[in-house]
Amino acid sequence: MCGIVGVFEHGRSRGGVTPDLVIRMRETLHHRGPDGEGLFVTEDGRLGFGHRRLSIVDLEAGAQPMFDAAGACLVFNGEIYNYPALRRELEADGVRFRTHCDTEVILHLYRRYGERCVDHMTGMFAFALWDPDRDEVFFARDPIGEKPLYWADRDGTFLFGSEIKAILEHPLAPRAVNEDAIGPYLANLVTPGPETLYRGINKLAPGHAGRCGRDGVRTWRYWSAAEPRAFADVGDEAVDRVRELLDKSIHDRLMSDVPVGVLLSGGMDSSTVVALLREQARGLASFTVGFPGYEDVDERREARWVAERFGTDHHEVTLSETDALGMLGPLIHHQDEPLADPVCIPLHAVCRLARENGIKVVLAGEGADELFWGYHGYHGALERWRLHRAALAAPRVLRRLAAAVTSPRTAPLRREQLEGFARGRLKPIHCPVGMTRHQRASLLLSGDEDVGWGPTAGIDGEDPLTTLGFDTQEYEFQVRLPELLLMRIDRFSMANSVEARVPFLDPALVDYVYRLPLSSKIRDGVTKWALKEAVADVVPPEVSQRRKQGFGAPTSRWFLGRHGSLLRDLMGQDTLRRYFDIPYLDSLLAGANPDSWEAGQILWPVLNFGLWHKHWIEGEPLDEIVERASADPHGAAPALA
Repeated sequence: MCGIVGVFEHGRSRGGVTPDLVIRMRETLHHRGPDGEGLFVTEDGRLGFGHRRLSIVDLEAGAQPMFDAAGACLVFNGEIYNYPALRRELEADGVRFRTHCDTEVILHLYRRYGERCVDHMTGMFAFALWDPDRDEVFFARDPIGEKPLYWADRDGTFLFGSEIKAILEHPLAPRAVNEDAIGPYLANLVTPGPETLYRGINKLAPGHAGRCGRDGVRTWRYWSAAEPRAFADVGDEAVDRVRELLDKSIHDRLMSDVPVGVLLSGGMDSSTVVALLREQARGLASFTVGFPGYEDVDERREARWVAERFGTDHHEVTLSETDALGMLGPLIHHQDEPLADPVCIPLHAVCRLARENGIKVVLAGEGADELFWGYHGYHGALERWRLHRAALAAPRVLRRLAAAVTSPRTAPLRREQLEGFARGRLKPIHCPVGMTRHQRASLLLSGDEDVGWGPTAGIDGEDPLTTLGFDTQEYEFQVRLPELLLMRIDRFSMANSVEARVPFLDPALVDYVYRLPLSSKIRDGVTKWALKEAVADVVPPEVSQRRKQGFGAPTSRWFLGRHGSLLRDLMGQDTLRRYFDIPYLDSLLAGANPDSWEAGQILWPVLNFGLWHKHWIEGEPLDEIVERASADPHGAAPALA
């Protein structure tokens, strides 16, 4: 795993790229690769690549930037799990290798297949390759979006990096707010691609590639799970196929020359990873995080049970509100743009625990709920589908009336859902995952109704349940999963110089399960039916039958204390006042319910935005403002006038 940066002055015949500039950009990513560094700048000063390395495979070789015999230059972040098979195929055709690492395979694949090289790779990756023959930079991001790649093109200069902070080191990258993206950020808890919350800085979407040459930047999609938009005609043989694909994916992700651990919550997904390792699980390092006093988000007991059952070498860390406040500065720094999910807090802590115990690679269960339909919302939608179908069949005037008489202030989620019924196309489940349209319109001074994403056109005559199913999966796999869930684990594993791997998101497994009929995902009230059946011989019923418990942090209760004080401090400053309706925000904070969803869905995103603005836009340190909240012995301050 690595951090990559680059500058390409494609609009000039003589450039001004210097080693010092590339090094300055590169060193912002030291945490992503503390084991080695690399630099390349062309003689004409038009191109510079930088690389930081976290050594996982072929520890002695594999330095980057890496070159082929024709002078092509590559910087690469990620792992290509099928590289041994690719290497054998290439060697059989006469290709000679100088190293034993996966990086060199990409160079040879590019020489053979050009931009279609990405079709042959299974793994997580983001890379950029300078082709001197074409005088172009080719770049790509993996199909699911496990690894990030950000870019900007300003005044004939192409900039890219694994994190936005690297791009911001270049003088052509202004620290300006993309105000059009604030509303979509509040709706999704992250800015949907291809935009970011910085004006002029983009994120490459999952399954996309691009080229930069004399004519500028062009990007395109090379892979999508969403096509074709049709469920597969399969029976219970899906269970055996799921087991086969998942077994292969987990064991492929053990590829490493350093020890591997697992992030273990004790839930179905992480326990499945441990169980499928079988005898290899004994002695495997496992890590979990807990919140003493908050039983609804503390999974230590369940994780201990699984660790004892499979014999892992188990480690725990606990967090308090004071601990969480102390993490806010590092959280905002490593996020670059807000990832307004409280899970970032325990992720940071548990990845730090892994690194403290000498583990550089961890397996995690991300993606299983999205792929196999494990969330309560999925089950609830299918359970009530007869009522939903009847409502969709009602005259449109009645559907519109039902939406109009539902208060967006007292029942915002219901109003959003009823508006979907009025349109005749339901909102995808979890969309918006953050604030509803009416909440955003009330909070934002500019007003905003754009969620920043829309489903593809449905097929004529498509059943409404099929439409809801595919719309939901598109939203999950195009926005929520790659840009929020996968970016939070990328940021906070790499912040601690740890590589995280997610076996549930192998492209072959995703491609197969994505189109399984909904009856294979939820059956007789059982969520993740195909997965649970596939691993029933190794995952005990104490795990598979346990009620799902979300991974999170007790932010709702924290806003009654010092987190509320911190937010009120920001509400008194122009940092928030220039964008948000403060009286509306104040009313939400004053009425915060420790058992409600509003803190996580509204207050936490606003707090993250305010701290991000302070740190990244205004350039102010966060220590003083966080310390004021930490020192407040009474918790939240009185309501603002």
